[in-house]
Amino acid sequence: MNPYKNKDLRSFLDSISQEDVDENTRLMNEENERVYNEFIEALNMNKCFLCNKQMNSFIVSEPCFHWFTYPNGIKKKHFNNYLTNPISFFRLNSYFRWLANTEKPLGNINDLKEETSANSYMETTIKYKNIEWAFSIGHTDISGHVNSTDGAAPHFHIQMKIDGKIFLKFNDFHIKFTDEDLFTIELLEQASDKFEIRHTYGEGMGIMESEENLKIMDEYMSIAEDDNAALFNRQTLISAPEGQTLSGELIQKAIEESQRTKKPIGKLLQEYIQEANVITVITAGDGVPNMAKRSGKK
Repeated sequence: MNPYKNKDLRSFLDSISQEDVDENTRLMNEENERVYNEFIEALNMNKCFLCNKQMNSFIVSEPCFHWFTYPNGIKKKHFNNYLTNPISFFRLNSYFRWLANTEKPLGNINDLKEETSANSYMETTIKYKNIEWAFSIGHTDISGHVNSTDGAAPHFHIQMKIDGKIFLKFNDFHIKFTDEDLFTIELLEQASDKFEIRHTYGEGMGIMESEENLKIMDEYMSIAEDDNAALFNRQTLISAPEGQTLSGELIQKAIEESQRTKKPIGKLLQEYIQEANVITVITAGDGVPNMAKRSGKK
């Protein structure tokens, strides 16, 4: 069980002054920027910023997050000892997200809540090069499974694919949360209106679930050269004002301008007929990884 479950963390948050909250937020943002810059600087030299070793290096006695990038010589058996000890879920999640966004911002990370299974606490699928990682946390994983040997402690699961083939299965390991993880999880449980996690430099498609973000994205959206690599699908239903029609000439004009400017046709028609009734639906594009699913979780 989470040791913070019976602690009043909401009152703890309430006891912190707004001035202190603002100052701590500022310091945290500065620290995130510093660490991220170290991450990028090391990666540009093909190094892991955590251990300062080459990303493709593998030393059995020195486990590191970069092991999940499938360095030379690593085998599934090498994770047996590594993953029996607590590993920070939130830090590992950030590490994967940062890697993914160096290749394709947003589109390599499927963290859409609408695609998360109803019986899951959290699901995220992340792609980087030829690797796909997927996190799965069931509701009972958070507290640990009663009368279970391997999963009695609060834990999470991970799946890892290489070139589309499973290397680590979800149920291979019950990876224990760290104390820091458990504190963070309980803060989210007790005071989600006061405390939130922002994936700085590691944002994924979950940004679509904010109406404010959708408006910004729609403003700057352009047509992708390759539909299979597109981050978003934009569908627009437009009906002309009463007594008016959408002429073929107007539609042809929009098509031609769209080809020239790469603006979506629906958006151009909105600009042409500002009084039109418009319904726009933006969904994840074909280039976003499908959410991996773990069967049998609760």
